[in-house]
Amino acid sequence: MEVYRSPKAKKQVEQPKAIYYSRTRLIIGAVIWSLAVAFFGALAWRSRTETGALAFAGVITLGAAWMFFSCVRPLGSLDTPVLLIGRDGIRFPDGVLIAWADMEENVYFHQSYMGIPIMKLVQVKTTLKKPRLKKLRVSALAMNSDEYLALCDSYSQGESPSSAR
Repeated sequence: MEVYRSPKAKKQVEQPKAIYYSRTRLIIGAVIWSLAVAFFGALAWRSRTETGALAFAGVITLGAAWMFFSCVRPLGSLDTPVLLIGRDGIRFPDGVLIAWADMEENVYFHQSYMGIPIMKLVQVKTTLKKPRLKKLRVSALAMNSDEYLALCDSYSQGESPSSAR
């Protein structure tokens, strides 16, 4: 059974959809992680006489600093799409294109602990030899899981947009 699509919807499906980072989410992440760096850095400084506590606080400080730079780095390339979803498949930031026919599984993971978001991840399992599995952290994308999956469904349908009646 064929699903009706308006001419506007048909035209949108013919063009690939670019997904970008959210400036607001990146800035909020950078602020949170900079506060974490300051807090755990101060904790490491205060515990500099105790080797075990210094090592523990230092490792957490380095992890928070890594997350801070992971939020700041994409701020310089907000005009570059992170994902490009089109009729041919999904194109990742490293240029890898995975066609719809080559996908075994396309999942959007949203993991949280007691209401606190821990990780958001897009994972695509393929039938290709390389890559068998493609993952991308999508915590700062300007899109949620429902929008991502609906967009993938609309582009992955086998019929050509011009053949719908």
